Amino acid sequence: MTIARQVPEPPSSASRFRLLIDTDAANEIDDLYAVALAINAPDRIALEGFVATHFAGKAGPDSTEQSYQLLLEELEVAGREGEFVVKRGGHPMQYPGTPTESEGAEFIIERARAGSEDDPLWVVGLGAATNLASAILMAPDVASRVRFVFHARNEFNWPERTTQFNVIGDIIAAQTLLECEAPLVWFDTGTDLTLPMEETEKRLAPLSPLGKFLHEYRHKREHYMSPKKGFFDVGDIAWLMQSDVCKMEAVPAPRLERHCHFNTKRTFGEMLRVFEIDREKTWKLFFEKLEKAYAAV
Repeated sequence: MTIARQVPEPPSSASRFRLLIDTDAANEIDDLYAVALAINAPDRIALEGFVATHFAGKAGPDSTEQSYQLLLEELEVAGREGEFVVKRGGHPMQYPGTPTESEGAEFIIERARAGSEDDPLWVVGLGAATNLASAILMAPDVASRVRFVFHARNEFNWPERTTQFNVIGDIIAAQTLLECEAPLVWFDTGTDLTLPMEETEKRLAPLSPLGKFLHEYRHKREHYMSPKKGFFDVGDIAWLMQSDVCKMEAVPAPRLERHCHFNTKRTFGEMLRVFEIDREKTWKLFFEKLEKAYAAV
């Protein structure tokens, strides 16, 4: 299917870009590290705020509230309480073409309309795509003013199918992103972003109250402490800041079938697929930004 869709280019390194983060922060530890990078990179990011989203498959209908409260806690620990707008998103979509209205989706629309085609709002979805998809259904006019980045990490199965948690959490929303006219980045990497406990203890914890919070949060679940634990969502923010941390390719946006297979014979214009993240470059960027932010504290 031919649709009027622009293949997004990464933000220019010559200027700051406008960013809104949609996150299921209470689902996994990697969101917290991604948020930490974003709030400590003011030279690259004009951060518009956050939308908390659900991880309903695991935690039920209160999972959005869990993400919302944890976002507020992290910002408070970081000494950034009240600095950024934080909104609650909606429940998973139930029917194709029917958005789940929420204050989070409205916030995405508001901030998109505050920009332009030349100064778009980058919206990175680190959880289910519910609020991104709902926003574009509620306000199709913002398609040219947004750039959606959806964390759909499942690189080993591309382009046959996906088993990614964010996709399964709201399949209709993921289908909507693939089929709409908004420029889309399918972020398909991050598995290799591991970080040993020894490094967060020695390098991160001493930096600041936020660094200590991020390190100690690893004790909350056994697999967070594993040297093989991936901090997947850090990659999305790092790529937006410095696109050479990953490889990229323009690909047809395929139809996503109900059982999560891709139908590459039915496509909806082209999107940008990001893959093969460089672990060393990514963590170098992460620590550079946090160490600079807290060097004078």
